[in-house]
Amino acid sequence: MSYSGLIVQVLISAPGDLPPAHREIVVRAMRVWNTTYGRVFGIHFSPTDWKEGSNPAFGEYPQAVLNEQIVDDSDIAIVIFTDRLGTPTPDHESGTVEEIERMLKKGKDVAVLLNNCPRAPSRGGEDQSAKLAEYLKVVQKKAFTGAYASDEELRQSLEQLLGRMANKYKREAEAAKVPQPPALPKADLADESSEIAKGVWPRIEVSERAGVDSRGNPRTSKDWYLVLESTYSTPVTNVQHHFEDANGELLTAFDLFADRRGLTEILPPKGSLRFPMAVTFGMPPSAICVVTYCDSNGNEQSTRATVRI
Repeated sequence: MSYSGLIVQVLISAPGDLPPAHREIVVRAMRVWNTTYGRVFGIHFSPTDWKEGSNPAFGEYPQAVLNEQIVDDSDIAIVIFTDRLGTPTPDHESGTVEEIERMLKKGKDVAVLLNNCPRAPSRGGEDQSAKLAEYLKVVQKKAFTGAYASDEELRQSLEQLLGRMANKYKREAEAAKVPQPPALPKADLADESSEIAKGVWPRIEVSERAGVDSRGNPRTSKDWYLVLESTYSTPVTNVQHHFEDANGELLTAFDLFADRRGLTEILPPKGSLRFPMAVTFGMPPSAICVVTYCDSNGNEQSTRATVRI
C-alpha cells in the first residue's frame, strides 16, 4: 500500500578511517526506521554519500564537486569521526569539516558522533588525533554531538536521532498546514486566471510491498512513483514531463522509464497521473521536474518543481 511522505535526504559523512561496517549500520538503521515508523510519521529517510550520490565531473577540486552534487541537496548530515579529522581542502581542515560547516551555514541539522569502539592504536596518527580533539571542542557548540563504544550503542544513538528529526519535520509539516488569513482580495472563482498555485504539479510517492527473500525471511521492497496532480477545476490537455538539472540540461538519469511515457491527451479536473520510476544506485538524488500542458483555453502552460528520491 502506498503512502505520501516527506523524503529527507541524509548525508553520511566521515573521513576514510570509518569502518565499512559502521556505515552499513547507519544505512540499515534508516531502512529499519523507514519500515517501522515511516508510514506513521509520513517521513522517509534517504541515505547518500560520495560513493553513491556523486557523478564524475571536471573543472573543480573534488570536494567542490561533492558539495554541489550531494551536500547542498541533503537535509541532514550524520558525521562519524574515528581517529582522523580527514584530508585538508583549500578552505577547511578536511573535506568532512567542510561538509559540516557548509550544512551548518545553510541552517541544516548536523549530528557528529565519535567512534570509541575498541581498536588497535592508529599508527602515526597523533597529529590527526590532536586536530580531531580540537575540532570536536569547537563543533559541539554548533551541532548535536555524541559518542558510541559498540555497534549496539551506535544503533541506539541513530534510532534516537532519527526519531528526534522525524518529530521535528512532522511538526514543521503540520504547522505549514495551519490555515493562514488570506493576504489577497477575495478572488472571483469563476475567473480561472485568479486561481492561486494553479498548475499540474509533480511529487514523488513511495510504496512498500511485504514479501520474503530467497531464504524465506521477511523483507520489504519499495516502489517509487512520479505523481502529476492538476489543481485546475477544468480539464487540461497534452500533458508531458521531463527532468532537468539546475542548469536546465536534460537529466535522463533521474528516471530511466521517463522516455517510455508518451503524451497524455486529456487530464480531468483535479485529476492525477501516476508513473512507476526506475530508481538505481548512483542516480542523482534530485531533479527539476518540468510539466508542460495546455489549459482549457488552449494556452500552453508549464510548471517546475524540485523532486527528490
